[in-house]
Amino acid sequence: MGDILKIVGARVRDIRKERGLTQEQLAEVSGFHFTYIGAVERGEKNITLLNLEKMAEALDIEVQELFRYADLDLGQTSKQRDLQEVLDLLLRQSNEDIKRAKFILSEFYRSK
Repeated sequence: MGDILKIVGARVRDIRKERGLTQEQLAEVSGFHFTYIGAVERGEKNITLLNLEKMAEALDIEVQELFRYADLDLGQTSKQRDLQEVLDLLLRQSNEDIKRAKFILSEFYRSK
């Protein structure tokens, strides 16, 4: 069971850092103490689903986003992992930036 706690905790930490938040700031927004946030991120706390939902809301994400195992090898090929990383990156962008990325990729591969 410890692996799932570490994986979800690492995901919380990664998303928190992507948002530019400190543990203290996330704690303030989510209503938890910063030491609790740290323990969750280290996989030391068995966080309840209700607290996970509060944390997801504070991070402005859906709860299921905390269960995306970006760095966990689930038997995917390197190509599948790379494509998932590109997709994850694009999903965090605006519609305008996605269209821009699509145009750039189209132009890049059209010239080959």
